[in-house]
Amino acid sequence: MKHLLLTLLALSTLLLARNDVPSCYKALHIENPNDSIEKELFILVDQTTPIDKNMMIYTYKNMMKFIKNGYAVTIASFSSNANGKYTDVAYAGKLENLLPDSAKHDIAKKSLRKYEGCMNGQYKFAKKKATKALVRTLKGANKKLPHSDIIKSLDDISEHLIKPSTAKEKVVLLVSDMMEHSSITSFYSKGALKKVSTKTEMDKVRKSNYKADFNAARVYVIGTGMVGKKSYRDAKSLKALSAFWQAYFQESNARLKAMGTPMLLEDVE
Repeated sequence: MKHLLLTLLALSTLLLARNDVPSCYKALHIENPNDSIEKELFILVDQTTPIDKNMMIYTYKNMMKFIKNGYAVTIASFSSNANGKYTDVAYAGKLENLLPDSAKHDIAKKSLRKYEGCMNGQYKFAKKKATKALVRTLKGANKKLPHSDIIKSLDDISEHLIKPSTAKEKVVLLVSDMMEHSSITSFYSKGALKKVSTKTEMDKVRKSNYKADFNAARVYVIGTGMVGKKSYRDAKSLKALSAFWQAYFQESNARLKAMGTPMLLEDVE
């Protein structure tokens, strides 16, 4: 019963369309001529994967490129329905598009000054709120969590967050060691990463019915095969793990742009 309630709570949170950034147009009763979203970045954080300072800085810098007018950012965490670590949206906000110069002529100068001040404040508000949410989410990761439901979580998130988004372009930054350990399958053998068979594991994904649809989003992954300082993943096991996820994203209507093992050498675009 407890797990059922947690699942329902998680789904109700995901289904609620929200914007954590107050609207300047609504506050000042100005008509918004362009309410579209050009790009949306989805930062998905696996709570079983603690990352180092360099990865945190990388994630923050790439997020900040999406804190701009006409763009949106969503930060969500996941692991499994245990220990309060169910899927959760820590931040979902968009910055409104600026008024075109042609529309400014129809607004009184006093109202226009208020509008310009509000839009400047909107940026500062979004930057502060998104940064706090990101730091809290990244620091909340714990390697000792017993399960890692990556496949099911990505199915839930893609259905309830990514597909419903109206953004013209969708980008996913997935922070995870990508090592599934759930009732669907496990990539571990005797406590270590096993050599994953793409065919065998993809058959399990199809059988589970947790096949995600990323709606043609571009996907970047950091943290693949991430382990503690005293652990080691051999090159063959990492290659097999990466091959599975490449097949998974290809079949899940996603464009996998880069997969860091564990770090990426390119920026999110």
